[in-house]
Amino acid sequence: MAVALSTSDPNSYSEVEKCEVTFLDWDVAIDFSNTTISGFAHLTIKRKCDTLDNLVLDVRDITVENITLTDCGRECEFEITNPANVTFGSKLIIKLGMMVAESFKVSIKYRTSPQASALQWLRSEQTAGKRHPYLFSQCQAIHARSLFPCQDTPAVKFPYTAKVRGPREITVLMSAEREGRDPCTDDASQIISKFAMKVPIPSYLVAIVAGDLESREIGPRSKVWSERELVDAAAFEFAETEQMLQTAEQLGGPYVWGVYDLLVLPPSFPYGGMENPCLTFVTPTLLV
Repeated sequence: MAVALSTSDPNSYSEVEKCEVTFLDWDVAIDFSNTTISGFAHLTIKRKCDTLDNLVLDVRDITVENITLTDCGRECEFEITNPANVTFGSKLIIKLGMMVAESFKVSIKYRTSPQASALQWLRSEQTAGKRHPYLFSQCQAIHARSLFPCQDTPAVKFPYTAKVRGPREITVLMSAEREGRDPCTDDASQIISKFAMKVPIPSYLVAIVAGDLESREIGPRSKVWSERELVDAAAFEFAETEQMLQTAEQLGGPYVWGVYDLLVLPPSFPYGGMENPCLTFVTPTLLV
């Protein structure tokens, strides 16, 4: 007989009846050599009960280095349990050790595993251009917990910002609006891409892609992205995107996500499509 992991969601350890994530500030670096992502997940938490001794998050194949209460700088003790049911990953128990405010922040320094189920890494020879490696994520349904510590349940929605460091020759995109790129002051070969998602979303809609990507404008609020070998064919295929958006708005109301970009992925993408906010992932089999 299956046993629910928590009272609020049978597939999540997080105790959302006690607290919930209200904001994510993600500050990470992509390491293609070791096929990992590392850095910080800065989480803003809303306490929903009178007292909160522990903050419980979902993780899977994640190494946590340290955790601090951001506002006071106090380091927290934590433990990661390893249940027999590996399908759902592990429970990250953060021992707060003090009375916390109704809204508080924790900073989690961590790194993903090369086996992270949310991430697929391609060597340069596996791409169309064969020039640079490629990374893409797929967090639906419960794989976000292998990308960053989170309440991996659709019951919790949060806006997020991100700063992603990666090789200068690599373009990074996320399920968020692009906010420019900054040079790395300590390494000229690296660049920092910045993003902001203002609409609250569940964890499974956090998405990232990094590769040798180019874009073509296909409408006033849309671009299509792909490797250069496919981008013109993709632009032709999705040339009527704005017309489709306007028709959808007539039926369902204004489009709230700002931009509607499309990303044509490599053939190894295992889905027909994934409707990530601001950046819909689609299979290259749509190109004719």
